[in-house]
Order: sequence, then C-alpha cells, then structure tokens
Amino acid sequence: MQLVLVRHGKAEDPAARPSDLERELTTTGRSTVKAMAKGLRLCVSGKVAIWTSPLPRARQTADILANAFRVKKIREHDAIAAGDLEVLASDWRDLDPQPKALILVGHQPHLGSWAERLTGAVLPIKTAAALAVDLDEDSALSGMLRWYAHPKVLAGLADR
Repeated sequence: MQLVLVRHGKAEDPAARPSDLERELTTTGRSTVKAMAKGLRLCVSGKVAIWTSPLPRARQTADILANAFRVKKIREHDAIAAGDLEVLASDWRDLDPQPKALILVGHQPHLGSWAERLTGAVLPIKTAAALAVDLDEDSALSGMLRWYAHPKVLAGLADR
C-alpha cells in the first residue's frame, strides 16, 4: 500500500481564533489545496482512502481532496492530531480491503517525524505539500520514499 502524507493548507493566523484547535483554512489555503489536488490525482491512482485529523483546517483540506478523488467517506482519526503513528499503522494494517493508497491529512511536526521514521528522509513539509511512501509488506512502520512534492509542483503537473 502507498501511504500519502499531506499537510493541511494554509490556516488562519493563531490569533484569529480563541484556540489553535479551531483554526480554519484561509481563502489562499483553500485555493492552493484545490490546485495541488488536481496534480495529486496524477500521482496517486487506484482505490484511495482518506483519513484526516479532526481539526478544522485538516478536515477542510481532506474534504477538498475527497472531492478531487471522488471519495465519498473520510475517516476522522484522533491519532493523526495526536501524532500516534503506531495506532495509525495498526489501523491501516487492518483495512479490508486494502486501498491502493491511503492519504493521511495532518499537521507538522508529526508528518515530518513520520516521514523520517518510515523512510529515513528528513523533509521540509510545507503547507499543502505531499509525499508518498511505499510501505513494506512485512512492516507497516517502514517503507521507501516514492516522491515528495511542494504544492506548486503538484499544481503545475495539472496545468500540463
């Protein structure tokens, strides 16, 4: 299975809401995610499942991706916001049937830590950036980095 880690789009300034947990995507964040989603569709094929952090900025990003991939059901997973990769790996191992790709929409610093743990690669995961890991069949917690893309690169793919 391919694991695709996506950081949510640009969110409101922390001072805009009483709590960081309530921050939503900005207009720019929404448009960037819509553009990158078109390119992401060219990089990810087959049956796709989408899991997201329950925080609004991640959920809004996941909703845009679900629309682009025509995924009807998104799973909110508290372990994404909590940064608990072990719980996530246990749950994705149990998926039946296994999707060809599982897109996880989350936050920094967790996504960067997970990428490093799974592949050994240290990556600057900017807002709306994405990376794909081909998971090892024998271990859900290791894999090979397939690609990493900045949102402008993904959006540019769709423009070609």
